[in-house]
Amino acid sequence: MNELPDDIINLPIPLIGLIGSNNLHFYIEKYITNKQVLEFTRSNGNVQSHITTPLPLSPSISVTSSPVITSTTAPTNVYQNSPSIDPIQGTIIDQSNNNNNNMALLEEVFNQKKETQVLSPIQGSSPVIGSTPPPQILPTVSSPVLGAWKLQQQQVPILKTLTLDIGGVSNKKEKRINHADTFIPLGILKANWIHKHMCSLPSVVSFFIQWPDDKSPKSIDPILTQIDTIKNNLKNRNIKLMIAIIYNSTTIETSDERIIQIRKRSEISDPKYFLFLNKSEFNVFVKKWEKLANELSDQFYKDECNNTKQQITKNTHPFLIIRYHFKIAFYSELRSDYNTALKYYIFAYNSLKDWKPTNDPRGERFQELRSVASIINFKISKLYLWNGNIQEAGQQFDRHLKLFRIYHGPQEKEFTHSAWIAKEYQIFGDLLEACPNNQKLIVTHNPSYYYQIASKYMAIRRKHFQELVPDYVKLNPVISKFRDQKPRYDLSIYQFIGQAPPDTSHPLELTNHTHQEPEVDIDFYKTVAQELNINYSQTIIDLLSKSYEQTLISSNHRILSYIESLIADEYYNSKQYDLAFRYYNKNAITYRREKWWTLLTHSISMLLKCVHYLNIPNSFVNFVMEYLSPKFCNTLLERSRVQDSLIDLLVDSKKLQPPMSLASSLDVRMEHTHPLFNCRVQFPSSFTFTSSQTEFYVVFETHFPKAIRFSKLNVLFSESSYNSSIVDPLPINNYNNNNNKSTERNDLLFLPDESRLFTFHLKTKEKMELECKSVILELQSSDPSISLNFHWNISEWALKSDEINQKDDTSSTTTTPILSSKSHNNNNNTSSNNQNNNNTTHQKPNPYKKFLERSSIRILDHESLIQIKCKHQPPALINEFYEMEMEILNNDIEITKGTVTFEINEKQLYLEPSKSSEILTTLELPHIQEKSTFKKKFYIYSQTDDESKLLINISYETKSGEISHTSKLFNVPVLMGLISQFQYFDDHFQLNDMYEGNLVINEPVFMNLDLKSSLPYAISIEKISLVIANNEQPITPLAPSMGNTGPGSHPEEPLVKLLSISNQSLGSIELVKDMVNYSCWFSLIPLITGESLSFGQLIVEYRRLNSQVVNRLPIQLPPVRVTINPFITTIQVPSQGVVGAPLQHCISIRNNTNFLQEFELIVVNPPSYGSTDVPFFFSGEKVSSFMIHPECNHEIKHTLLPLVAGKHPLPHFKITSKRFNKELPKTKNTNNYLFIKPNFDLAN
Repeated sequence: MNELPDDIINLPIPLIGLIGSNNLHFYIEKYITNKQVLEFTRSNGNVQSHITTPLPLSPSISVTSSPVITSTTAPTNVYQNSPSIDPIQGTIIDQSNNNNNNMALLEEVFNQKKETQVLSPIQGSSPVIGSTPPPQILPTVSSPVLGAWKLQQQQVPILKTLTLDIGGVSNKKEKRINHADTFIPLGILKANWIHKHMCSLPSVVSFFIQWPDDKSPKSIDPILTQIDTIKNNLKNRNIKLMIAIIYNSTTIETSDERIIQIRKRSEISDPKYFLFLNKSEFNVFVKKWEKLANELSDQFYKDECNNTKQQITKNTHPFLIIRYHFKIAFYSELRSDYNTALKYYIFAYNSLKDWKPTNDPRGERFQELRSVASIINFKISKLYLWNGNIQEAGQQFDRHLKLFRIYHGPQEKEFTHSAWIAKEYQIFGDLLEACPNNQKLIVTHNPSYYYQIASKYMAIRRKHFQELVPDYVKLNPVISKFRDQKPRYDLSIYQFIGQAPPDTSHPLELTNHTHQEPEVDIDFYKTVAQELNINYSQTIIDLLSKSYEQTLISSNHRILSYIESLIADEYYNSKQYDLAFRYYNKNAITYRREKWWTLLTHSISMLLKCVHYLNIPNSFVNFVMEYLSPKFCNTLLERSRVQDSLIDLLVDSKKLQPPMSLASSLDVRMEHTHPLFNCRVQFPSSFTFTSSQTEFYVVFETHFPKAIRFSKLNVLFSESSYNSSIVDPLPINNYNNNNNKSTERNDLLFLPDESRLFTFHLKTKEKMELECKSVILELQSSDPSISLNFHWNISEWALKSDEINQKDDTSSTTTTPILSSKSHNNNNNTSSNNQNNNNTTHQKPNPYKKFLERSSIRILDHESLIQIKCKHQPPALINEFYEMEMEILNNDIEITKGTVTFEINEKQLYLEPSKSSEILTTLELPHIQEKSTFKKKFYIYSQTDDESKLLINISYETKSGEISHTSKLFNVPVLMGLISQFQYFDDHFQLNDMYEGNLVINEPVFMNLDLKSSLPYAISIEKISLVIANNEQPITPLAPSMGNTGPGSHPEEPLVKLLSISNQSLGSIELVKDMVNYSCWFSLIPLITGESLSFGQLIVEYRRLNSQVVNRLPIQLPPVRVTINPFITTIQVPSQGVVGAPLQHCISIRNNTNFLQEFELIVVNPPSYGSTDVPFFFSGEKVSSFMIHPECNHEIKHTLLPLVAGKHPLPHFKITSKRFNKELPKTKNTNNYLFIKPNFDLAN
């Protein structure tokens, strides 16, 4: 679409001519109403961001969403523009011959230069396979041939204005009287006709008159003269006239004689087209003026349509019929009557296709018809698409190409026809892409298809130019003068669209293909010169890239792969092998995933050629291995040639053209089941014994098309001393073989479709897990330091060992595998039986059949026949020396020496029940006869309540010199064993619940201990003692934090004072689970205040009933809170009295808190034991409430009068703190008595 002129592509807008008052023209154009339309605009170069990556050196590629990739090499003519000999596309002309300003934008677009960033050249001759640098964003500028137009919403004026001089409209050419009968047109469409109506020939002329201040009648004489000139100038073209009078005063008299005279002279029939303009109301005037101008313009084009229709009836020449139909359609477009425009464009096209040129050996008429048809087809397609008739647009385009697909003209110019077809497909693809309803596109009308076909005809264009244009034309010295000229797409120098300029003969008839220089045809030579500058590959790739982008929208991956293959082929044909490599590699990834072997065969073959030209031997080897696969759809001859090239790479690189060789040794990672060459391994059994013979089998299955000889076979094991190899001394290009496939042979020659078995004999050594790590086959090059190594990493995929089902026994578990249960129970078995079992012959695997793969084997010591037992009574207690007795029963032959090692988790083993005794880690075995036992006692000491795991390992040597190993694990649970419960009581043996359970400093308290046993066996409690903690250091790590201390405390001061222990003089007490509990009382006085204070530890000394070992179990006292007594209560009362003698009873309370405290007093007088109801009379408050301020004292006094002699309880003075909602401890006890003596004086 880039080659079409702007006037054909853009929406036509009516043109209004402005005469007079030129200073107002700018403001009229500024205030004309705009409308929003979807229209094309010519872009100034389409800058895109193309994702690319540096050239990968392996078959992996970074797949990108855009197929455009910047090449590492670019020919000198890679970014030149594409010329065309077709005049609608433009003819190569000198800039001095073109003065048309309307094509300046095209010139600016085509003068833009492309800027590309070139990838760094490949460094090194032997890069690392699989290294792909991260993607880079490289800015590129797309070719001007594509994407020079873009569709967007625009604000366009409803009218275009043109400033004219008086009489400036060009005169219409007068026709002869018998014009319709005698006129024979020279062409179909005049080249400048559309541009004339769009830019220079207005439909309406608006004359602005500056009203003179002079009121004399002669003041308007110049105006009348100007009106006469304008009328005469417009008369022969029927252009409409409207007049606007500009006045400066506030009002104007419309009945003025001068105004009437001007109106009559202008011959404007409708007075509404005679306007008056006051500059103060300019905006309102413009809206009214544009409405009237639009009406007159519509009338003008309507009249032109009618006049043209009359001409159709008068003329029969097909050129004129086509021309008149095209004019009516274009006039209708100017009137925005698109249905009528579409109708007459179709009429014009049908008239054009019905006319067949005759006697046209030079193809001039065919070229003209083709160019006109291209314009009309563009108009029809655009109107169809803009109305949503996509199906009709596609049918029209198919008819258009079917009509002009066959070329008529000189053979040497046939390339111009291919260029024209490519342009047609490209333009229609651009229209489909820009169509506002493109989401409704069906599959057959996807823009991708048309871009792809355009690229196809661009390739045909290249072929025709290279094959059909004679060499003497391309080498003519005249060509060099036009090589640097750029194409100009301008119709101003033509008379008719599709014809050559009148000053040149077009085209040159070349019938003689001899080397005689023909007559010079400047126009043709200019076209050939510019054709030589075209980078066909870049143009084709640009088209395919646009096709790729459109296919991405529909996400059709198969079509995407096909387009990628076309791009890759084009890059390869242009010798840009790096970019071709990328696309072929990307295609290969898709074809591998989809298993399209036929397509993959082509991609791999092209990849081989690319990496060969790029001199990347690493990737060349990888692709050779893939191409030789029997899955590929290639012939035996093709596969054989590729295999020969692989050998030539190593032996004689000069046979490869261009030469290529390895710079260093190359490792090729092989898959387990490679379709060309796979490897399988097997140990004959899952285990064997030390100092014995075993075998290792390696099987290769090959599908090479020809025999191939390797230089060396290496088998690598986890223990390097077992590594083995086979060397073939013959060169790798020696394929002579005197043996057949079934014969055992020691060489490394593999025949086609042969499987071979290699056996390696191994002498086992010490106990271990022996695993085959890798198998390597080497192809040695002519340089001894360079080889091609095919590497199978066996450790990643092979089966390591057979599955052995073993049941774990928590009380008896061995770390070494057991051959069978009979080995333990049969006492007559000896190590000789094991040796005999190991020497059992194994059948070799058949290399042509499947077999169990096994890449590892366990090398074991001879089976141990001793038994390990331990006698003990679980569970163990914390801090207990737990007694265990190990017993070793020898079921083997006589043991001469051995070692026992003990492993236990974070515990200690002692030989004696004391920490000062020797710690047990190893033990030497004495001489043990067959069927004899060995016993040893030891003790486990644990300070934590978790499980002790004791592993006993025994290594011994028998009389026959055989060494065996065995081990056994014993689990011993460790518990606290005793459940302790602590409670605190006050000095009246009441549970301490005052002050939220806190203890009070310096006040006696009783602590009760209750011990229960949770052990399954009985123990004897020998002694219980209390270890008091001091203020700073806890007794044991088991103790919790001592918390905060009082401000007056000392670091070494004990936390509590022990007064007495109730069970200090008792003997041992047997403690049995759920039967007997153990209780003990402690009298204490807290000495220090603090939070979470633990007073110390209880040390419980106990022993098992069947043991004399006394163990000490520490029990941490629970943390308590010790506070200062908030209320100090003092009671003063005599201990005895006399009947009738008053006694004083005083209670003093001190408030030690920082708060105002409120109390309640209730006095309850107990009943008497005598004849009276109460033992005392008293005076004072019986029920009252009182408050005590902080740090203040309060006294409550009562006078008691004894009434009866004897032992009587005192009245209960119940004082309750309302804050704590509890009674004070001092007044809580009701068991206080007084002894009242009789009053003998009173009796006397």
